[in-house]
Amino acid sequence: MDSKDLSKEELIGILEVIEGTRNCVSPDDLKGILIKAKELVSADRAICGIAKVSEGEVKEMVSVVNGNYPMEWLSSYLSGKLYFVDPVVRFHTRCSLTQFWSDIFKVSTDRQSRLAIDHAADFGLKYGLSSGIYAPESDNVSILAFAGDRDRFSARHKKIMDIISLHINNALVKSTYEFRSPAAFPALDHKAFLR
Repeated sequence: MDSKDLSKEELIGILEVIEGTRNCVSPDDLKGILIKAKELVSADRAICGIAKVSEGEVKEMVSVVNGNYPMEWLSSYLSGKLYFVDPVVRFHTRCSLTQFWSDIFKVSTDRQSRLAIDHAADFGLKYGLSSGIYAPESDNVSILAFAGDRDRFSARHKKIMDIISLHINNALVKSTYEFRSPAAFPALDHKAFLR
């Protein structure tokens, strides 16, 4: 699919998201961008975060900006360290492609993956679209994810995600590392965040 196939409204929305990322200076700014972006891909929920990786495995979660995922899910996800077994996170530690969760779940049949998948489904996070970007100089991977309780995601949404993901990644890095307030990430280990 070529960007010429996108509607005028979609292209305007994409430009608004990109402009928002250029002006983003805090996690709160980024939350607003995530909410706008989720509308572009017909999602119910949006979140992004940065994980420290080593040899293709997550070592720790560095930061999270929650657009509107359920706080109960986020709290249990972080406290239970489900990011170690989350097949979406594991996929993006190895691959920087935009991917439908359904495709990731097809190859994630181990018991630990099922634990993370079932936990998310309990909160209506059954279907999704995500993208990851690996930064080798810092051994970090940033992940942008959109989710919903119904499968509304299409090749059109994947194309939009391909366009906006790098911009949102840049805003994530800028807003979380420049903002540096532990209060913005109460569920995370503040020592890891403040490095």
